[in-house]
Amino acid sequence: MLSPQTEEPILTEEIVEEELEPTDLEEAVDNVERAVPAIEFRDVYLAFDDKIILDGVSFTVRRGETKVILGRSGGGKSTAIRLILGLLKPDAGQILIDGEDITDYNEVEMMNVRKKIGMVFQEGALFDSLSVYDNVAYRLHEQRVDEDEVEKEVRRMLKFVDLEDAIDKMPAELSGGMRRRVGIARALVGDPQILMFDEP
Repeated sequence: MLSPQTEEPILTEEIVEEELEPTDLEEAVDNVERAVPAIEFRDVYLAFDDKIILDGVSFTVRRGETKVILGRSGGGKSTAIRLILGLLKPDAGQILIDGEDITDYNEVEMMNVRKKIGMVFQEGALFDSLSVYDNVAYRLHEQRVDEDEVEKEVRRMLKFVDLEDAIDKMPAELSGGMRRRVGIARALVGDPQILMFDEP
């Protein structure tokens, strides 16, 4: 039988204390969070009328991972994006964002999910009636961010895509490539956790 003075219980106590160090706990939490996929499709089905678009599709996209979905035109690539954004609902299966099942979320619930996502549409899909500044600032204005912070973030993003001089231009004044870069700046503003490109 061991007495309280033996080394073994003391060693065990020290190990427990080390395991409870805040930095170790934070690292463990980070590891768990990284293990949860950013996006997950579980056996997703979707059909329009009699045409099956997605037939039992399952995949995961982990944090820090880039995934490309290839397929013919009309094969369901853009449909998958619309499902992730909650613009469509699947006929069956589950869709998870950061481990959160969004399959049956309503529009109000989806608004919070979309804050995590930056989206670049085909050809930029800019608002033609808004300047470059207001296009890039659109998400921040919706979130009622202070205008000084909005301007700072918009200028930072336009600098990143090398379009600082176009800040006051209208989309009609831009080339196709410039419109695309404005779309990228708009998607990156606010540092979203997930970035998606529709036919980049």
